Amino acid sequence: MKASYKKILTMYGASILAIVFGFLVSIFNSRVLGPEGFGDYKFIETVARFIASLVSVGFFISISRLLAINTSNLEKKKYIGLFTIIFFATSVLGIFIFLGFSYFQPYFFDNNLSSTIRMNFFIVLVILGHLALAEILKGLHHIYTISIISVLPSVAYLISAYIARTYLNIEINAEIVLFLYYGILLITLLIVISGLKPNFKYEKQFVRNLLKENKYNGRPIYYGSLAGVATTHIAGLSISYFMNNSQVGFFMLALTVCGPLLVIPSVLGTIFFKQFATIKHIPKKVFYFSTLGTAFALLIFYLFIDIVIVTFYDTAYLEVANISKYLILGFIFHGFGDLVNRFLGAKGQGKLLRNAAYFVGVMNILGYTLLIKFFGINGAILTKILASGLYFCIMLYYYHRFVKENKI
Repeated sequence: MKASYKKILTMYGASILAIVFGFLVSIFNSRVLGPEGFGDYKFIETVARFIASLVSVGFFISISRLLAINTSNLEKKKYIGLFTIIFFATSVLGIFIFLGFSYFQPYFFDNNLSSTIRMNFFIVLVILGHLALAEILKGLHHIYTISIISVLPSVAYLISAYIARTYLNIEINAEIVLFLYYGILLITLLIVISGLKPNFKYEKQFVRNLLKENKYNGRPIYYGSLAGVATTHIAGLSISYFMNNSQVGFFMLALTVCGPLLVIPSVLGTIFFKQFATIKHIPKKVFYFSTLGTAFALLIFYLFIDIVIVTFYDTAYLEVANISKYLILGFIFHGFGDLVNRFLGAKGQGKLLRNAAYFVGVMNILGYTLLIKFFGINGAILTKILASGLYFCIMLYYYHRFVKENKI
């Protein structure tokens, strides 16, 4: 128990540092790029994230659970070896899709970003790797490593970008930001994967175990992820199509500003993921701590959001504060939904998570197309609130049903 508390403090400490440096990165980028350049940067990043969410087919989620329930270090190394091969194979597929998009996007979007996309083709690999490695480290319960990779790349980027701009007189644009930030993150990911010491001499039984786990848990969650997570990236594409990339930047920056409200329940879900696989229900103290912490954070948020935007960003981004005041409600719902999601995922209830995501996906698709078309940025805000509220309600319903059916 003492070790768990230590890991909780470590994870929260790292999360707070990640939030701080994440804000510093967004402040730096928004100031040096300006609203239009920042919007271009976020548009490319959104496309890459959308593609990365398409190509994993649930294998990383499946390997994460196999690692969580496995006690043999040798077998864990072999599953890590299998993960490494799948990661690079899916990355190649994602890169080809990203490059293909660069040639077709000028016909649909009013920008001149094709060459920038092609220069930074590797960011799909990095985004996919970051998401995949987070799952793997969660399954291994390597909380300290998760903490390090959540902070270190941002610190290294800020130092490198500052030196490049101040001492080397390099003009920082969207192309440079993407190349520098994701280049640093790529190096970090390769070091971590190498440090896990993957064993590529795995038997066919490991592949069969993975395929079986993926069939009943990983793949259903993946299908759900396509509906519930990948569809959220439609927001950036729709805002760019119906409005412009400056509005993309405002909305995406508001998502960044609101992100910390996810931390409290989501971090607890990550820390207890391994324990969730064996305990009977989510401890009440986890719910209480999440609720109190979120309420306190929400109060601080409303008190200081205007001051933060004007002071650290610029008056040109004041619209971000107005968007965030409403958008934050969706993040509160989503954070608590994620906590329950971690428990059901650890219990192998992939189909329940998939079904929930289908409902959320339908809401996202309708909202991020029709509501944005008719109501602009307000339609995007309303969609986020409705979709996240629906997600939380469904997660809570499935949790109580699971507990009741298992006579806990």
